[in-house]
Amino acid sequence: MPTPTLLPEAFARARAFLTQRGRPLDLARFRHAFENPDAASVLDALRTYQNEDGGFGRALEPDCRAPHSSVLATMMALRVLQELEVAADEPLLRDAVDWLHAHLHSDLDGSVWPFLPAQAEAFAHAPWWNQSREGELARTFGGFRVNPRAEIVGRLWRWPGLLADGLLAQLTLEARDAVLAGLDERDVNSHGAAAVFAGNASIPDDHRLPVLEYLADVLPGRVQTAPDAFTEHGLNPLLVAPTPDHPLAHALEEPLSAALLHLISAQADDGAWGPNWSWMGQFPEVWPTAEAEWRSALTVDALLTLRAWGRLEE
Repeated sequence: MPTPTLLPEAFARARAFLTQRGRPLDLARFRHAFENPDAASVLDALRTYQNEDGGFGRALEPDCRAPHSSVLATMMALRVLQELEVAADEPLLRDAVDWLHAHLHSDLDGSVWPFLPAQAEAFAHAPWWNQSREGELARTFGGFRVNPRAEIVGRLWRWPGLLADGLLAQLTLEARDAVLAGLDERDVNSHGAAAVFAGNASIPDDHRLPVLEYLADVLPGRVQTAPDAFTEHGLNPLLVAPTPDHPLAHALEEPLSAALLHLISAQADDGAWGPNWSWMGQFPEVWPTAEAEWRSALTVDALLTLRAWGRLEE
């Protein structure tokens, strides 16, 4: 039986959607990946989300509309910068890492990055970003011990010289231990953050391999496998193994095959892929804007994923 692929006409519909309705950043990402290897237009578009303090905000992550710099938006910027494989001397990257260093919170239990500043509560946002009660956001995200710390650390190992001597090693140890303490099986994004950490071979093996072994052990029983499950927000195997060369891919072959088949079939008639979540009635006047921006970002992500897995016919 032939392997299902996204057909050329479907790819053309996705291109048309991004050209006509995509965010400038996502259109630039698409063109960089599929049409023009020059990354300058992507960096220019990403720069519009950067604040004077070096951090990123301005709804780069569509579920939080606050303009202020945040760890959430700055982490999203790191994803794009890694996608572009920028050099360590890229100013957007250096400023972002300097901002992250300045906003690291340390106590007797270690150092973490709180996702959002308190000011973000005053702007439209998804319910999981609520922080009207003291400590609410930290409780929602497990004290930020795994998510976002493990993802940020995993990405910063692409440019290990950008943090002060010893700090990256400390954060790496703390992120490893937080994952190995055990992940709640319902905590989708912490598994994704841990997988970013486990997938970077630059991280020393004594820190990375225990995390990889833990994830390889628990993920087969936690990822979505049934076709109906992929329509709901959950632990999609493509979140933890987005490419076939990720070291977790071999442990998830069947779920990944099912997820890729669903991804192909989930393209909407207008050529886009949309979120499988909503704001559940919170800020109903703003959610359509956030949803449209997610459709733009997720369409590029879907095309990149399908190409990585050899499921794309351009």
